[in-house]
Amino acid sequence: MHETVRQPALQSPDRPDTVFALVAGLYVALLVSPAVVFTATVAIPLGAGGLYIGLLATVTALTAAVTVAVGRMPGIAERLGASRFVRGLGVVAGLCTIGYGVAAAGVDASGTDGALIAGIGLSVVGIVTGLALVAMSRTRYATAVVDGDAVRATWKAGWPQPLRTRVQVGGLICYVGGMALLWGGEFVGLGRLSWLGGPAFVVGGAFLGLGQPRSYRLDPVGVERSNYIHRRLYEWDAFESFSVTEDAIVLRRAGWWQPDFRCWRDEIDDEDELLDALAESLPRA
Repeated sequence: MHETVRQPALQSPDRPDTVFALVAGLYVALLVSPAVVFTATVAIPLGAGGLYIGLLATVTALTAAVTVAVGRMPGIAERLGASRFVRGLGVVAGLCTIGYGVAAAGVDASGTDGALIAGIGLSVVGIVTGLALVAMSRTRYATAVVDGDAVRATWKAGWPQPLRTRVQVGGLICYVGGMALLWGGEFVGLGRLSWLGGPAFVVGGAFLGLGQPRSYRLDPVGVERSNYIHRRLYEWDAFESFSVTEDAIVLRRAGWWQPDFRCWRDEIDDEDELLDALAESLPRA
């Protein structure tokens, strides 16, 4: 019999901590402030100095207001971390970047282009801030839900070493090649391809981090996976089964588009204990 427990979004009575509320306030301010200043400049044209002061004042005011508002919402961090829509925070910021860019190219109003260009830059920062907010929300949700006394098994493992090495070598090639193309393409006759350097640099950097060892904990609610700065709880209905291959224990995700959890067997201290704990909640494929 496989026991599956789904934990609803936690209705925590605790108010969010100051750091979370501040990051939430900054996120909103980065995305909204340029639009507010743009609206003001349509009515009252501002010079460069006025634009700078207006943006600074608006960002500060909105950050403070939203920080106070979020700080008065008990359980908001945990409920956000439990939601599947939390990942949309980064998407919204990306759409704002595109929106400000389209507006900057299409709006022909004297004195407003500075606010829209600033909106592009601030929205890019907003993407990073939104992703940080996602990580913070998920970490706080996992902290609130996972009961350390009820944990059935713990282990730390990454992808099997041969696979990990291949991915890292490929990532390093993209990373170094992208950086060289971006900064040195003109000197070797590849200036027309220098635009490929940026995407290759970013993708290569992301691949360098794939497959690194993560810490895992099995809880009655699901599987918690964490690294040094981020914890995330995957409830049991996010998985369909587990299997054991020659070199890895694989937790198979329910969605075909979701990557499986592959844990190198050589890095797992007590494999039998882990398999017994997994069998309590998932079928073995």
